[in-house]
Amino acid sequence: MSSEAGYEAEVDDSPLRISGFIALLLSLLSGFTIVAIPMVGFAIAAVLCGMFALRKSDSQSLPVGTTAARIGILVAVLFGTWGVGRYAFKRDTLGSQAEYFARQFLRVASSGNEIYAKELQKSYVNRYLVTMPLEETYELERLRIERQMREAQERGEEFSPPGAEDDTTVTDLVKYPVDQEWVLFRPVRIFNHYGRQKAEVVLATDHTESAYKLRIVLEYLVHKDRGTSEWYVETCLPFRKRIVAESVL
Repeated sequence: MSSEAGYEAEVDDSPLRISGFIALLLSLLSGFTIVAIPMVGFAIAAVLCGMFALRKSDSQSLPVGTTAARIGILVAVLFGTWGVGRYAFKRDTLGSQAEYFARQFLRVASSGNEIYAKELQKSYVNRYLVTMPLEETYELERLRIERQMREAQERGEEFSPPGAEDDTTVTDLVKYPVDQEWVLFRPVRIFNHYGRQKAEVVLATDHTESAYKLRIVLEYLVHKDRGTSEWYVETCLPFRKRIVAESVL
């Protein structure tokens, strides 16, 4: 009757929520959180966009895009939780392994096994074969370095063997007993450096501020052929606080 009288029927169109489809797209991108933890930002953005899409509407019809928003929120929470949980579990596992290996390294060094301590400071591709006599090999290496130092002194040049500070630090550990109770000075720091998985372990002789502290940086390596993994000590030096300027003029 209304159309016959010249009036159009009142139509309640469903509003379109573009933010719901954006939330769904962001939630799919948040799947990369499993391989890169910074991608968790997509999961957070997806949840925020989804909640914005589910806001109340004055229309009596269900807004278009709310279903996509609900699916996006669910997927984002799933991927975000999975990625963050996997990252936290990996950090905890690698941190425990790195701390254990660092303590075992200190036991080897403090027991006077300087040769084996040096082998632990090499990656598996640079270590000597088990069939080689380590004592004779390292003695020849020591004689070679001494010859290079004498030749440098004759030429009036300075010669510092690579890793000399590391060697001195490891050698000085002999003065500590093998069963020395090294304490963890601060939580193990797991980080990536140019795609290489590393860990920083700082151990101290006791809990006092004046205690002797060691900063041990280890690298996590995976054998390409065997598929097994291992840690090796990259550096072992006394812990020094970094001096950072408050401002740069």
